[in-house]
Amino acid sequence: MPVYHVRFTCAADYNARRLPHRPAHLAQLTGLRDDGRVVAGGPEPDGGAAHIFYRVADRAALDRLIADNEFQRAGLFVAHEARVFDEFLVPIGRLPPDAGWKVTLVEGVPADRARAREALATLRAQKLVNLGGFFTDGTALVVVRLPESEAAIATLADAAGWEHARLTSRPWSQTL
Repeated sequence: MPVYHVRFTCAADYNARRLPHRPAHLAQLTGLRDDGRVVAGGPEPDGGAAHIFYRVADRAALDRLIADNEFQRAGLFVAHEARVFDEFLVPIGRLPPDAGWKVTLVEGVPADRARAREALATLRAQKLVNLGGFFTDGTALVVVRLPESEAAIATLADAAGWEHARLTSRPWSQTL
C-alpha cells in the first residue's frame, strides 16, 4: 500500500487554539496508526506546519482521512500538500503517542538514487535515520534522528549518494 507524506500548513493562531483539540487529534492519529493507516506524525516546533505520513490504498482514501482530521475540521490546518513515495523506509520502531521526539526532516534530490538508497539502509541500521524515502518526482524526504539541522544534513551528505548543496532541512517534533 502506498505511503503519502502530507505537509499541513497551520493557521496563524494554531499554537493559541490547538490545545483543546489536541487530545482528540492524538487519539484519532493513534487509532489510525494502530490500524496501519498512519505511519508517523507531528508538528514543526514553531507551529507553522505539521507532517503526517499516511499508508492508504489511494488518493481518495487519503482525501477522506484528511477531511476527517480533527485539526482540519477545527480549522487549525488551512492548506495541505500531499506527495506519494515510490520507495519508503518504514520507521525503526513505534513511538508512544505524544513522544515529542526532536528530529530533523531533510529533503532534496539525491545525487545518485541507488547509492542514496544504500546509504539510507546503512544509516537506518546505525539508528541515524528513522523513516523516509523517495517520491515519484525523484526528490527524497528523510527523518534524521538528530535535532540539529546542520548535523542532520551532514549525516546524509557524508553518506554515499547525497550532496550537501542539494539538501534542505527543518526541525520536526515526531509525536507518534
